[in-house]
Amino acid sequence: MLKQELLRRALPALPEAREEMVDIFTHEVFGELPSVDFTVSMSEPTVIYDGFADRTVTHSEVVMTVTANGRSHSFYIDRLLHTDGKPRPTVIATLFERMGKYRGFAIEEMSEQDVNFLSVYHKEITSDDGDFSNGLAPVILPNGQDTDTTCGKIGVWAWANMRVLDYALTLPETDPKNVAIAGHSRLGKTALYTGMLDERFRFVYSNASGCTGATLARGNTGFDRPKRTYEGGELVEDIVRVFPYWFCKNYHKYAETSIPEGFDQHFLLASIAPRCVFVASCHSDDWADPKGEQLCALAASEAWERMGLAGLVDGAERYLDPKEERIDGHVGYCKSNTYHYFTRHNWASFLRFMQKHLA
Repeated sequence: MLKQELLRRALPALPEAREEMVDIFTHEVFGELPSVDFTVSMSEPTVIYDGFADRTVTHSEVVMTVTANGRSHSFYIDRLLHTDGKPRPTVIATLFERMGKYRGFAIEEMSEQDVNFLSVYHKEITSDDGDFSNGLAPVILPNGQDTDTTCGKIGVWAWANMRVLDYALTLPETDPKNVAIAGHSRLGKTALYTGMLDERFRFVYSNASGCTGATLARGNTGFDRPKRTYEGGELVEDIVRVFPYWFCKNYHKYAETSIPEGFDQHFLLASIAPRCVFVASCHSDDWADPKGEQLCALAASEAWERMGLAGLVDGAERYLDPKEERIDGHVGYCKSNTYHYFTRHNWASFLRFMQKHLA
């Protein structure tokens, strides 16, 4: 049983309070989001294509402009909305390209779902590097990363996700009780952090988020490989050295110790309880350690069980094979038969999970 594997890894016990887990991630990992006075303005929608699903679903775009600290930044929000006026579950996704251009979001297939979608392109929010002088970053962080607990780029993307949610909740097409945040890889980490902080999201979907996302740090298969190779899972020391700007400066100290004392990534998933979290893996994605992702979902399930809810159901006996899913509990899990990718299989599994647990 995989619960014996968890015992072997000697995971620290989950804190009793959600607030304690949130405090760890906001002060030691991703950083604190800025508290800033801001205004938002929206453009009128521009239709890109209105022929999806026999002309019942339209792809359009709006421009959001955020103003704070005497500066402004604008970015596109793509919308894939049903046109019958009925409120529907809505997925907000941060993508690696604009909707309609990104292969990890099959727009025609998504238009056939009974769900609405809003998306942003992460580099239109701010660049994916250590430059805090472009895009939204200087608007909300005018002094850059000026403290050890100031958020990194993941925090900036998370802040933008929340503003997209603000906008989504003004739309008659949005069912406010059933909104999801989704992302892949570094944007899967962003989705988890966004969902942890903003309890308006009922569903949080992380796809192949790996190290500092939905993969356990202790017992990661990367410990068995030579350093700085892609054989086995990514370690904390790897991610901090290569991508320090994703995180707050406090997290940099773990480049040497690798795993913070009394902590592991199941705290992040557990902090989302009693809402719903879905973890998706890719079978051949050793760098994201899919075994560690399933174990993380299993270990976090205790938080839901304390509340009398089901966590990961039927996911404790063995590692799942490709194309399998577990969607009966408030913690869902699936695995696609591929490498590091936002696959159609994983999207479809998440949408089944979402429909099963609508409020």
